[in-house]
Amino acid sequence: MTARDEILHQLRTALADAQLPFPPVDPPRLTDDERMAVTHAEGDPLALAERFGAELQKLHGTFQIVESLPEARMALIGQLLSWAEEEEAARKGAQLQTGQERKVLSWDPATLIVPALRDALVDLNFELVTPPDLRSDDARDAVRYIRYGVTGVAAAFATTGSMLMTTGPQTSRAASLLPFRHIALIPFHKLYPTLEAWLHEQRRAGTLVDLYREHANLTLISGPSKSADIEMNLTLGVHGPKFVHAILFGRRD
Repeated sequence: MTARDEILHQLRTALADAQLPFPPVDPPRLTDDERMAVTHAEGDPLALAERFGAELQKLHGTFQIVESLPEARMALIGQLLSWAEEEEAARKGAQLQTGQERKVLSWDPATLIVPALRDALVDLNFELVTPPDLRSDDARDAVRYIRYGVTGVAAAFATTGSMLMTTGPQTSRAASLLPFRHIALIPFHKLYPTLEAWLHEQRRAGTLVDLYREHANLTLISGPSKSADIEMNLTLGVHGPKFVHAILFGRRD
């Protein structure tokens, strides 16, 4: 027996020992009702929303929880106004005027559930921008300097503070990627304990394959864009938004 054979024999013997903290060599298959989950969350929608917010804060994001659609609209407007005041206060000296300072890059308002959002923002001198595509240079230049983005979510996951975004004709990826500040609207019915719980529901409904096929891109977002060097110095906003704010809304009973 060669040295290689001896080493492999020892490894096989060790892995076959059920007392070792390794998975069995031939583990039993999971049933359709079983899910491999490494995180867990329980409770009613409000409890899940609070857990989501707590996890998002750990990732340097912020959140609000409200009950009704009008409250969600007011929370969004309030956050935009607060951010606009911060931007104005931070300006010093001569500034490049792009004409995009009060524009908001958004998914199609019809996908956001919150009604009358465009009209409400117009009253406050904000313009909701929903480009059909960004393939041309002119189209990209028209949104290049927009500071605010508003999107919904395909789903959100309480245990990790993560949001699933799907890309399509009405749900541009640019709205959650290009702006410096991103607001995500999350109705309670799109909030799940875990990613695994959402996948399980999609499989049972027979919609998972269609979801993959109908969207050019699926993205998981966990807080602001983050990057760290070899010394673990964290920098926010390098490859995407520096600020991410989630507004969760729905009945609390």
